[in-house]
Amino acid sequence: MNFDLSTVVAVISIAGTFLGILWALLRYIGMQQERRINEKFADLASTIAKMGEDLKSEAESTRQLEISFLRFQAELPRDYVRRDDFVHALGTINTRIDNFALRVERAIDNRNGNMQ
Repeated sequence: MNFDLSTVVAVISIAGTFLGILWALLRYIGMQQERRINEKFADLASTIAKMGEDLKSEAESTRQLEISFLRFQAELPRDYVRRDDFVHALGTINTRIDNFALRVERAIDNRNGNMQ
Protein backbone atom coordinates (compact mmCIF):
# COMPACT_ATOMS: atom_id res chain seq x y z
CA MET A 1 0.00 0.00 0.00
CA ASN A 2 1.49 3.18 -1.20
CA PHE A 3 0.57 6.58 0.18
CA ASP A 4 1.70 9.58 -1.60
CA LEU A 5 2.09 12.93 0.05
CA SER A 6 -1.07 14.50 -1.39
CA THR A 7 -3.25 11.69 0.01
CA VAL A 8 -1.71 12.02 3.47
CA VAL A 9 -2.14 15.80 3.36
CA ALA A 10 -5.77 15.39 2.25
CA VAL A 11 -6.52 12.91 5.06
CA ILE A 12 -4.83 15.18 7.63
CA SER A 13 -6.74 18.19 6.25
CA ILE A 14 -10.07 16.36 6.45
CA ALA A 15 -9.29 15.14 9.98
CA GLY A 16 -8.21 18.66 11.02
CA THR A 17 -11.33 20.17 9.49
CA PHE A 18 -13.50 17.57 11.22
CA LEU A 19 -11.78 18.22 14.57
CA GLY A 20 -12.08 21.99 14.06
CA ILE A 21 -15.80 21.70 13.30
CA LEU A 22 -16.26 19.40 16.30
CA TRP A 23 -14.35 21.83 18.55
CA ALA A 24 -16.39 24.81 17.27
CA LEU A 25 -19.65 22.89 17.79
CA LEU A 26 -18.68 21.91 21.34
CA ARG A 27 -17.63 25.47 22.09
CA TYR A 28 -20.95 26.80 20.73
CA ILE A 29 -22.90 24.31 22.84
CA GLY A 30 -20.82 25.25 25.89
CA MET A 31 -21.47 28.96 25.32
CA GLN A 32 -25.22 28.33 24.94
CA GLN A 33 -25.24 26.31 28.15
CA GLU A 34 -23.28 29.01 29.98
CA ARG A 35 -25.73 31.66 28.73
CA ARG A 36 -28.70 29.62 29.95
CA ILE A 37 -27.06 29.04 33.32
CA ASN A 38 -26.34 32.77 33.64
CA GLU A 39 -29.99 33.55 32.81
CA LYS A 40 -31.18 31.05 35.43
CA PHE A 41 -28.86 32.52 38.06
CA ALA A 42 -30.01 36.05 37.18
CA ASP A 43 -33.65 34.96 37.56
CA LEU A 44 -32.78 33.22 40.81
CA ALA A 45 -31.01 36.34 42.11
CA SER A 46 -33.99 38.55 41.22
CA THR A 47 -36.37 36.07 42.87
CA ILE A 48 -34.24 36.02 46.02
CA ALA A 49 -34.11 39.83 46.05
CA LYS A 50 -37.90 40.00 45.64
CA MET A 51 -38.37 37.48 48.43
CA GLY A 52 -36.07 39.56 50.63
CA GLU A 53 -38.15 42.68 49.97
CA ASP A 54 -41.36 40.74 50.64
CA LEU A 55 -39.87 39.43 53.87
CA LYS A 56 -38.92 42.96 54.95
CA SER A 57 -42.42 44.28 54.22
CA GLU A 58 -43.95 41.31 56.03
CA ALA A 59 -41.68 41.93 59.02
CA GLU A 60 -42.77 45.58 59.03
CA SER A 61 -46.42 44.53 58.89
CA THR A 62 -45.84 42.11 61.74
CA ARG A 63 -44.17 44.84 63.76
CA GLN A 64 -47.08 47.22 63.13
CA LEU A 65 -49.53 44.50 64.15
CA GLU A 66 -47.56 43.85 67.32
CA ILE A 67 -47.54 47.57 68.18
CA SER A 68 -51.27 47.76 67.53
CA PHE A 69 -51.88 44.73 69.73
CA LEU A 70 -49.76 46.20 72.54
CA ARG A 71 -51.79 49.43 72.34
CA PHE A 72 -54.96 47.39 72.48
CA GLN A 73 -53.68 45.54 75.55
CA ALA A 74 -52.85 48.87 77.21
CA GLU A 75 -56.28 50.37 76.43
CA LEU A 76 -58.30 47.28 77.28
CA PRO A 77 -58.31 47.65 81.08
CA ARG A 78 -59.30 51.30 80.75
CA ASP A 79 -62.17 50.69 78.33
CA TYR A 80 -63.38 47.30 79.46
CA VAL A 81 -66.12 47.10 82.08
CA ARG A 82 -67.14 43.74 83.42
CA ARG A 83 -70.81 42.91 83.59
CA ASP A 84 -70.72 42.62 87.39
CA ASP A 85 -69.14 46.06 87.69
CA PHE A 86 -71.77 47.51 85.36
CA VAL A 87 -74.64 45.93 87.30
CA HIS A 88 -73.18 47.21 90.59
CA ALA A 89 -72.75 50.75 89.21
CA LEU A 90 -76.25 50.70 87.75
CA GLY A 91 -77.68 49.50 91.08
CA THR A 92 -75.86 52.29 92.91
CA ILE A 93 -77.25 54.89 90.52
CA ASN A 94 -80.77 53.48 90.83
CA THR A 95 -80.52 53.57 94.64
CA ARG A 96 -79.38 57.18 94.57
CA ILE A 97 -82.22 58.13 92.23
CA ASP A 98 -84.74 56.35 94.46
CA ASN A 99 -83.36 58.07 97.57
CA PHE A 100 -83.53 61.42 95.81
CA ALA A 101 -87.12 60.75 94.75
CA LEU A 102 -88.04 59.87 98.35
CA ARG A 103 -86.47 63.07 99.63
CA VAL A 104 -88.34 65.09 97.04
CA GLU A 105 -91.61 63.38 97.99
CA ARG A 106 -90.98 64.03 101.68
CA ALA A 107 -90.12 67.62 100.96
CA ILE A 108 -93.32 68.02 98.95
CA ASP A 109 -95.33 66.28 101.68
CA ASN A 110 -93.75 68.46 104.37
CA ARG A 111 -94.43 71.58 102.37
CA ASN A 112 -98.03 70.57 101.70
CA GLY A 113 -98.45 69.60 105.34
CA ASN A 114 -97.06 72.88 106.58
CA MET A 115 -99.21 74.88 104.18
CA GLN A 116 -102.51 73.34 105.23
